[in-house]
Amino acid sequence: MSLNLKEIGGMRLILVGISFLSLPMVLFANMEPRGIGVLTAYIIPALVVLFFFVVMLDALMNRVFMIEQPPEAQRIRRQRMWLDLTAGLGLLVVWGSYFRTLLQT
Repeated sequence: MSLNLKEIGGMRLILVGISFLSLPMVLFANMEPRGIGVLTAYIIPALVVLFFFVVMLDALMNRVFMIEQPPEAQRIRRQRMWLDLTAGLGLLVVWGSYFRTLLQT
């Protein structure tokens, strides 16, 4: 099973790419909110929540549009769905622990 980037789509690749780029930013989420700290303390955590819901919605829509399609179209949509679910799982695991610590304090 090969991953063809043209079949995945540009906007989806940007969304998933930014989602994966936000994963290591959790290490800097507790910075003092001055200068670049505003980005890592406020902006990126807010965007991560939005990215999570968007990739989950995209995975759901790929699953819905897979119904009654020929096998080739199902293969492409299945790849897109699993790519979105992988990005969503990464966001949930990495950033979920950060948000859980915020709720405990």
